[in-house]
Amino acid sequence: MRTIDSFINETLNSRQVQKQIDMEGRIDKTYEKYPELQEIDEKILEIRKEKIMKLLENESSSPDLESKDENELKAKRAKFLKNNCIAPEFDQEWVICEKCNDTGYVKKGNIRTVCSCMKDELEDAFKAAGLGDFKNIKPSLMDPKAIKNPKNKRAEARKKLDSVMAGIFKGEPQSSLIYSDGAQTGKTFLSVCVTKILIGCGLNAVYVKLEDLYDMSESELEDVRYADFLIIDDFISSSTKSFKIAAALNRILEFRSINEKFTMLVMGESPSEAVSGSEERVAAKLSHMECI
Repeated sequence: MRTIDSFINETLNSRQVQKQIDMEGRIDKTYEKYPELQEIDEKILEIRKEKIMKLLENESSSPDLESKDENELKAKRAKFLKNNCIAPEFDQEWVICEKCNDTGYVKKGNIRTVCSCMKDELEDAFKAAGLGDFKNIKPSLMDPKAIKNPKNKRAEARKKLDSVMAGIFKGEPQSSLIYSDGAQTGKTFLSVCVTKILIGCGLNAVYVKLEDLYDMSESELEDVRYADFLIIDDFISSSTKSFKIAAALNRILEFRSINEKFTMLVMGESPSEAVSGSEERVAAKLSHMECI
């Protein structure tokens, strides 16, 4: 599975090529308009080449970094640039996004977040993480005001997930969690919001539905096992009677438990019903999970 980092790096590579092309075009246009400037730069370059040749030929063990001629040319160049209102950095690569300085990320406190210039890349990462069906759910909707019904467990789950995210950012080991609540209580909504937040912070977070495991290739299942953060939604104990789903889920839970990676199973049935109705190996693992 492609992560947000891979999408950003691909864009940055393309951006680097574009910056190089833009710089070369800018230099050509400037020299065409100001041939005197090109002549000055060529003379400076020639002096520097001569220094390098002398150094290689051991004619001087420590040649002066800047000669009198070069200093005079640089002063002449600076004056020419100023008099003609030419940007001193015209012959350098220009940053495309000043907000992130072309890194793809900005700092918010001690946490890095994806820059707004990488909006499309972030959406691509959401799709790759299994969130393609939830385009309209925005992480900002995790605001406490969105938790309206005091009868459901959403506020409790939000508090727990906030703690989990803080631990993940600190690199702390994590355990697994069962989030059980009734229908239409916002379980999926909250799960998607948290997953998007973590992806937006550069982490490899994945959202899948239990039934999705049935059709996944070994490579896709490996991506799920290794994710920094994993949510398995729509857990139904009867589905684990399928050998393929049970085998995949058992391997995922076992690997993530050993490696102390956070996994959350989201379900409508109670934890006790999930344990009693699940395949034996899966049931054993569910019985040791913390429950909300």
